[in-house]
Amino acid sequence: MFNIKIQKADMRSIGFIYIVFCLSIGLSGCGGGGSDGSSVAQNPETDTGQSQEAVAGTWEKVELRRLQASGMLIPNVQTVFDGESTIHVAYFTDSLNTVSGFTVNHSTFSVQDMAAGSNREIIDIDNCRTLGLTLGTSQLPIVSYQGGRIRECGSEQQSDVMMNLGSGSNWTEAVAGIGFVERNPVFQDGLAGKRVSVASDSSGNIHLAYQFFYEGCDAMNFNYPDLLYVRKSGTHPEADSDEETVEGNIYNTNGTASAQNNVGANAGIIIDSEDDPAVFYYADLTPNSSGMSQKGLRVARKKSGIWTHEWIETGIRVGDISAGLDPNGNLAVAYHVESEYRDSLGSHDKLLKYAVRNHSGWNRMIVDESVQCGRYCSLSFNAEGYPAIAYYAVQNHSGSTSLQDLKFAEYTGSVWETETVSAEGDVGHDNTLWFDRNGTAYICSYSETTNTIFLFYR
Repeated sequence: MFNIKIQKADMRSIGFIYIVFCLSIGLSGCGGGGSDGSSVAQNPETDTGQSQEAVAGTWEKVELRRLQASGMLIPNVQTVFDGESTIHVAYFTDSLNTVSGFTVNHSTFSVQDMAAGSNREIIDIDNCRTLGLTLGTSQLPIVSYQGGRIRECGSEQQSDVMMNLGSGSNWTEAVAGIGFVERNPVFQDGLAGKRVSVASDSSGNIHLAYQFFYEGCDAMNFNYPDLLYVRKSGTHPEADSDEETVEGNIYNTNGTASAQNNVGANAGIIIDSEDDPAVFYYADLTPNSSGMSQKGLRVARKKSGIWTHEWIETGIRVGDISAGLDPNGNLAVAYHVESEYRDSLGSHDKLLKYAVRNHSGWNRMIVDESVQCGRYCSLSFNAEGYPAIAYYAVQNHSGSTSLQDLKFAEYTGSVWETETVSAEGDVGHDNTLWFDRNGTAYICSYSETTNTIFLFYR
């Protein structure tokens, strides 16, 4: 491991921990290049505050793990800090045991000296589509992925939502969900996965949200996925649990579709202050229409056994999502807007936004639209209760300058200050941001240029 000092923006003293898991997914970029600088973005949707220049400071950089990666590998690096001393990292590598498979790995590192702890190959599977990571009872790591049984007929592949619990050399795999379809008496084991998000509550229960695509040989649902949810016991993960539909297609009694939609893309699940699940996702409730009024960022919450749904913003297509709770327990989310849209302030395209739920509804802010940015976003909060986001910048809006940089934005109470953390190669994939109790900010990030997991901190 080695340290590199990078001159960037300074940060205020912080005294408490606020951690938000990274809920992002995306295909790897290519190429190189880079840029550097700091700027301040005002909040065009609420038009508050004055611009301020960021103050120069220092980020440290540590190499955590260099991966042996082929062109087909999507590492899907997931990181969780235990709040005390240990960083947990889960990621895919090419399998050394199968010709075309992939290996789920788990590694730990000490935050005090960045020393490597355990490093374990957990299991081999036939895809590297999705990976989730959380900490359960007694800080036990829980990794989720698409694996399990091979779904027969058509494109045969592992098609269950699985989870693996353990540490060191002791890991136990359990089935979380299979994409069960009651209406199909022949093929009841569907394709569940592609995007799996996992979180644990204060009692150690494990909550998972994932997309379900189609059952058996019936491809009717392939273009109209549902969003499913399951809660598993942390002490008895092998016990069966019912899969619930968070939102999805509506079918007649004879099995034909009466209403179709496309929901659950880039879903991320969190647990609210009352230990209830909330799922954030992109929804297209009118996939056969070009109209945008029923397309956008959506949240579903389960209260007293009932799922309710709410639009956060419509008229947009949403990519990566990172959600959490602010210090007051309010739902908050950072999200990447993939599409171009217009509002009273003009035209916007490929940008990073933030929204928080208050008593009057969702307060939305533009974080950074200076360049095409927002993928691999990760949201956290500092001790002052202000949001901060790590994210990836692709290029300028004209496409004439490639960036591929890791960026950081922090709200001051009136404006968003933005800066480039690293412009060395293609860095800024699979980001996770958190603050420790001493006020240090950490960003775990993956570099496509060197196939390396880095930790940036200051």
